[in-house]
Amino acid sequence: MLDSLLAWLLLPMGAVLGWVLARRMPQPEQQAMDAEQLGGLLTHLTADDPDEAIAALTQAAEFDQSTAELHLTLGNLFRKRGEIDRALRIHETLLARPQLKPQTRHQVRFELAQDYAKAGLMDRAEVLLNDLAAEGLFVSAALEQLLGVYEQQRDWKQAIEAAQRLEAARGESRRGNIAQYYCELAEEARRGKKSAEAEKLAQKALDKDKGCVRASLMLAALAEAREDFPQAVKRYLQAFDQNPRFLPELLKPLQRCYEKSGDLAAYMLFLKDVREQSGAGIPILAEAQLMRQEGMDPLNHLATGLEIQPTRALFAEFLEVLEQRPEVVSAGLDKAAASLRQAVKKLMESAPRYQCGHCGFNPRQLFWQCPSCKQWGSITPVEDVIKPA
Repeated sequence: MLDSLLAWLLLPMGAVLGWVLARRMPQPEQQAMDAEQLGGLLTHLTADDPDEAIAALTQAAEFDQSTAELHLTLGNLFRKRGEIDRALRIHETLLARPQLKPQTRHQVRFELAQDYAKAGLMDRAEVLLNDLAAEGLFVSAALEQLLGVYEQQRDWKQAIEAAQRLEAARGESRRGNIAQYYCELAEEARRGKKSAEAEKLAQKALDKDKGCVRASLMLAALAEAREDFPQAVKRYLQAFDQNPRFLPELLKPLQRCYEKSGDLAAYMLFLKDVREQSGAGIPILAEAQLMRQEGMDPLNHLATGLEIQPTRALFAEFLEVLEQRPEVVSAGLDKAAASLRQAVKKLMESAPRYQCGHCGFNPRQLFWQCPSCKQWGSITPVEDVIKPA
């Protein structure tokens, strides 16, 4: 199906190129690609035979710039289709031509670097892209590609340097990305039990981007691990101030730290403030769970919450409380409530928990780089609100 589609796409392209070649035919004293050679080339193109197409081009007595453009078009088509070997062969063959104009040669080098990156030959791609940027050629695009290479290699130090060079080249901030790279380095240090180094790197991320939620959450977790609970609370609250959507990620650790600090009243005050300011269901649920811990009946609180912001989590909690009430048990309705609660929980398991604000991707776990669009810091938690039909 794809092969036939490409043939239909290449057929009109070949006809147009044939017209361009005819219009740009060199003077009579120069040799040129004759009609028979051009016809053979177009036949190979429409037959999706790049090897024969290259052979037909090689037979041309003189290399014409329009032929280089055709090579570039073919190579790009094959790379986009995922046929990297063919793209590599076309661009490498083209680069071997001594008659190439300098501008075309530079373009081919850039295309070849992209082929190498796509093929996983990161070392070759890195060398070409660095050379192009150092020569002042395709600087912005080369650095952008180079940044992708370093991300794939998880070479975060080089990624930071490339992002800084890209900032200078484009005159636009990359502080969000650079902060994420520092966080990646901090994660590596934390996994290596180097807590002090992890904290320094996370702080560097926060210094670079004051709105980096990830850095604040990491600093909070590091403070909690060393049992500095007041500092951990401060950092968790900082993460909330940076982006209130991350409330689901920090509520449980925040409660832990408040409890270990002996200041649970401050936690309850925080929940009350968030509930009143946002009307979200998450603080209502957390308050209800605390009420149950204290032996209080949260049914009315949950019912009010369902009227304000009906979420599946609130509904499941409401049903769990309801099925334990004596009047429900005596009426034999506790099993029905339990069955309904299980059904709601199954719906919760299949509902998206996070969403990328850039491409709309809905993962079930938090990624700091979107697996779909590759944007950094674009994924946030979403509240599973029950919407009316």
